Amino acid sequence: MKLRSYLLPILILFSLLTMNCGKKLHFSMVTSTSMENGLPFLVLDGKEWKAEPGAEFVKLHFYADNAFSLSKVSIESCSGQFKDRIAAYVNFDEVYASTDIQKSNSEVSFDPVVQARSVTLNFQRNQNICLKSVKFYDEKQKAYRTYAPEIIGGSVSASETASPEPTYSVMNLFDSKYENGYSSVKGGVGVTFNFDFAEKKKISVLKIWNGYQRSDVHCIKNGRVKSFLLTGDDGYSTKINLEDTMGSQEIQLTTPFKGKKLTMKVEEIYPGLTEKGIVLSELRFGDDGDWFAMDTLPKSKDTAAKNFDAFSKASLRKVLNRGLTGREVLAVAEETIVDSPAGAETEVTVEENLDPPTSSDWTIRLRSDGTFFLEGSTARTNYDANEESSHRFYGMGNYEIKEISPGKVYMRIFGFLRKQTFTNFLDYGGGDCNGCGRDCNLVKNPDPNNTEKIFQEFVTLQMRGKQFYLTNSKKTENLDFSTLELSLE
Repeated sequence: MKLRSYLLPILILFSLLTMNCGKKLHFSMVTSTSMENGLPFLVLDGKEWKAEPGAEFVKLHFYADNAFSLSKVSIESCSGQFKDRIAAYVNFDEVYASTDIQKSNSEVSFDPVVQARSVTLNFQRNQNICLKSVKFYDEKQKAYRTYAPEIIGGSVSASETASPEPTYSVMNLFDSKYENGYSSVKGGVGVTFNFDFAEKKKISVLKIWNGYQRSDVHCIKNGRVKSFLLTGDDGYSTKINLEDTMGSQEIQLTTPFKGKKLTMKVEEIYPGLTEKGIVLSELRFGDDGDWFAMDTLPKSKDTAAKNFDAFSKASLRKVLNRGLTGREVLAVAEETIVDSPAGAETEVTVEENLDPPTSSDWTIRLRSDGTFFLEGSTARTNYDANEESSHRFYGMGNYEIKEISPGKVYMRIFGFLRKQTFTNFLDYGGGDCNGCGRDCNLVKNPDPNNTEKIFQEFVTLQMRGKQFYLTNSKKTENLDFSTLELSLE
């Protein structure tokens, strides 16, 4: 009788804990535009995570394994308070909301409840970001129990890699960024990936994001993998087949792999529309409901260090992880320039005989992780035809530094570009969802006045006094500006 009296409270407590522990929510992909002490998966475990010191417009991107009901997101800061609001984008740009500084600057609410596949948090002008946790709440305002892949050490190599390496490295298979991915040079069949895990692992299932899922057009134009041959320790060998679909797919192995060394060799491909090489976006290894991924923090830190070094040599370090905003100009203001870097030019190239724009408004943000965000609009009037043409641009992707000199960086920007013609401009609720990728589970019908394309442009960023100038080389005519005069946001 005494034993029953002890058991009853324990059973009641266990029942209450079971009822209130929340639904499970798995995130195989979580990333950020700026990382300091670790990968942002940490915030799902209630562990401290930091962005780089001084970084602004930092974004955290969460991709759920399955769609989920979302009523609220809570963000806990290490310092207790955010100075600026936090914007939230659900499913790329389907739903937009933000914190309310007057009420709660650490919660974003959605009313009505939304069905989320991805959530992006933009920290705006908040700096020195340190987070203790990020929590998601279901339709009953109960916090989900969130799960993330185990992050392990080891090495990965590929038989060939396209250039630039930071954008197409095989390690990008684990960085949760659609801007990056693995890309071969020109080959497809025969390309191999070699994995050397730091510890012995068991793998019974693979989760693969096939093709270049940065956008629909990127996926179609590049090759995808149709089948892999897997070989490894103790004579392991099996073949898997992949579907030619967007989003993630799980492939069960007929015989689980156990060991430290695994090789994946491309056996067959789905040819790309224009490119000969193949691209893979992401990869996760799993067993019995648990997933693991390789640690990409060392690569991310190395990429950031190289970009900081290059921009520092050009005395332009201050623009990284910040925002530049301004307009197109036809001439540079005459002023006395002081404190210029030694050897820096003070002249800025401005295209002559250019039709002046009726209006012009541009923003560009360059990240230390090698990505960029660009948004702009230009309107020009043809007085002879008595008509005005208006264009709005929304671009995101990567940059490749081609040349540096005092006060100047010449680079190639490339990635995904959306262009809208005429006057019904897009509204992104403040914009800048760069890094969160496209909604790769839906293919939108083409609209001639709202085009999406793969693009590249060659631009020069130059410092002149307190102003910055972005000059378009106009090798491809993708962006409608010649020279922009910009200031830090």
